[in-house]
Amino acid sequence: MKKILIRNATVSDIGHIMDIEHESFCESVHEDIAVFRDRITTFPDGFLVLEVEGHVCGYISSEIWNYSQNIREDMFYLDHSINKVHDVTGSELYISSIGILKSYRGKGYGKLLFSELSRKITEKYTISSMILIVSAQWIAAKRIYENDGFREIKRIHGFFDDVTHSDAIVMRKYTLDNKTEFSDMSFRR
Repeated sequence: MKKILIRNATVSDIGHIMDIEHESFCESVHEDIAVFRDRITTFPDGFLVLEVEGHVCGYISSEIWNYSQNIREDMFYLDHSINKVHDVTGSELYISSIGILKSYRGKGYGKLLFSELSRKITEKYTISSMILIVSAQWIAAKRIYENDGFREIKRIHGFFDDVTHSDAIVMRKYTLDNKTEFSDMSFRR
């Protein structure tokens, strides 16, 4: 069995994180190194790396936001400053990015990272919902999020600056502690 370790990222991991970022996303969707550095230093609890046999092969980053039903495109801009939106007293966890090196995909590592972040954050902070965006082109990722209880609440047309200018699908999941049901919400599907 392979030795797997999930831990908080440190600034010294930035080279590995950028390698994963560049392998996971097309050039126009890469986020800047300064953005990752800010995420690590501003919210270390919300930035994890995955090591397999001592090799960093995955990461997940997040922010805590104040919950809002008013979903705006600018909330999700790439390279936005975590310092302008992160609030540890907020109730919504925004999964800002997740990446796994190609040779490690299909082994459940992304799901493992996601589950560990969710567990860790909901144990320490008062989180009633989680939100993320996914490209309409990323079918497998969308399926993983749906299987974890996320539901599409909005589409942002042409959001991604990729070859096809793909739509962003905004997905939200309510935690078990939140008694609101999806059927009671006024979101479009």
